[in-house]
Amino acid sequence: MRRKGILNVKLSRAISEMGHDDIMLVVDAGFPMVYDDRVIDLALCPGVPDLRTVLSAIRQDMWVEAFYMIEEAKANNPNAWGTTNDVFPDALPDTRPNSWFHEEGYHGAKYIVRTGGWMPWGNVALISGIPVKEWFDNTGGDVPDSWTERHTLNVKHGMKGVK
Repeated sequence: MRRKGILNVKLSRAISEMGHDDIMLVVDAGFPMVYDDRVIDLALCPGVPDLRTVLSAIRQDMWVEAFYMIEEAKANNPNAWGTTNDVFPDALPDTRPNSWFHEEGYHGAKYIVRTGGWMPWGNVALISGIPVKEWFDNTGGDVPDSWTERHTLNVKHGMKGVK
């Protein structure tokens, strides 16, 4: 039996399968979707589990390089925007139109995690990344120029693993 961390078998496996630049959508209880193999439904009842609980659990095991929220979230749901920034202070925050979450984001997501989130604009796209310095430490060489931008972003945002 696991001693700590994510106990949900499907979510634990999903995080293990994420590669850099893969998308994991964490959505509210009302998000319209087809229940296929990508969906991990954690919702129990309105508000359970909430967005912070789910994001905090994911944070324990997944390297999140960036996240997107719906454009209106900053102004209309500052609680969700603030929560996501609090949980992922070292990730690059950005926004996308609501339509992106229902079209490109939905179709491009490797996994979709449904929370019991009971609020508008509470959807988050987590972009899986890598700790660039750690990734290249065992090569005996420097971080290649083609990775400089990603490395610079890691350093600029104080991401763990950057020396």
